[in-house]
Amino acid sequence: MANRPNTFRQSFDHPALTYQKPKELKRFQLAVAVLASAALVFGLWTFTWYTVASWVKSEVADWVDLHKSMGAVVDYTTMETSGFPTHIKLTLTEPRYEGSEFGRAFTWKSDLVEVSARLWTPWQLRVNAPGRHQLSIGVGGGGEGVQFDGQARSLRVDTVLGALWPKTLDLRLQDLVMDGTAPLTIAQMRLRLSHSATTQAGGIGLSLRLEGNDLKLPGLLPRTLGEVIHTVDVALRVTGSVVPPGVAGQAKTSVVAWRDSGGAIEVEHLKFRSGPLGIATGGTFALDQNLQPQGAFTAKIEGFFQVMEILRAQGIMREGDAVMATMALSALSKRPKGGGAPFMNVSVTVQDGDLSVGPL
Repeated sequence: MANRPNTFRQSFDHPALTYQKPKELKRFQLAVAVLASAALVFGLWTFTWYTVASWVKSEVADWVDLHKSMGAVVDYTTMETSGFPTHIKLTLTEPRYEGSEFGRAFTWKSDLVEVSARLWTPWQLRVNAPGRHQLSIGVGGGGEGVQFDGQARSLRVDTVLGALWPKTLDLRLQDLVMDGTAPLTIAQMRLRLSHSATTQAGGIGLSLRLEGNDLKLPGLLPRTLGEVIHTVDVALRVTGSVVPPGVAGQAKTSVVAWRDSGGAIEVEHLKFRSGPLGIATGGTFALDQNLQPQGAFTAKIEGFFQVMEILRAQGIMREGDAVMATMALSALSKRPKGGGAPFMNVSVTVQDGDLSVGPL
């Protein structure tokens, strides 16, 4: 049987059906598709950045408006937005805050503050304020205030803003040197805080951790110990509903509400060293029905013999009294088995206005 031509296949053998695109055209179309996709992604990313930047600016503006509504003065000269494409950064020049904190007039000024956030976590704000700072406390309020003016090598705050107090705050300060009413210097300090405005009775409304090295804070220490706090480490938790006074209306109302919600301050540890004196303590503090303090603490104290000698040398304590006090402390003190400075363990109790101190 003779082979017949494949007429079926030949009937579909048409140039329109067998056309192959040139390689140059394929490359051009691919390039157009890539560029179009890139333009779409860039447009969406730009839209997202501007949306998030507007939200961050509104958060800062809401915080400013809230404090203004409470009588504070919060302003700045200019605000610039930058950081595209991965960050949002607000640069505020000559920021100023004037208000009342803890019943005393408080004023702070600086040359520059930067508020930044990552695009994917805009609620976590970072505040950088290195450079010059001016601070006054209690000035113009009818009492004797203090004023300071100086420089900080680094001042950084990581925070999540809350209604009035921040939900979380992590402040780091390095090499602060200020002059004014008296010299104020801080070599290093870190303050960590977390606050829950919805905590009920028994819950932790506020937790705080403060660590610092070589702090010179005028008027804080008796002159017997010198002027420098060499180390400080405080960790505490506040149970109960902790409501800022500005929300509650007045400080006393806020304190009463805190006490009635089972409020107490649990000092996990407090370690302090200035000059020869070293203290490590912990305990619990609360308020009774008359808003008087009550609580119990235990403490380990070192360096008391050196303090007695300083008191005697400065004429604050008479010779005979210093000798008697030293003898009493010698009877109560202990020495580590492996050697080292003598120490004394004491218990401190406050109740019904009475302070009781005794050895352990």
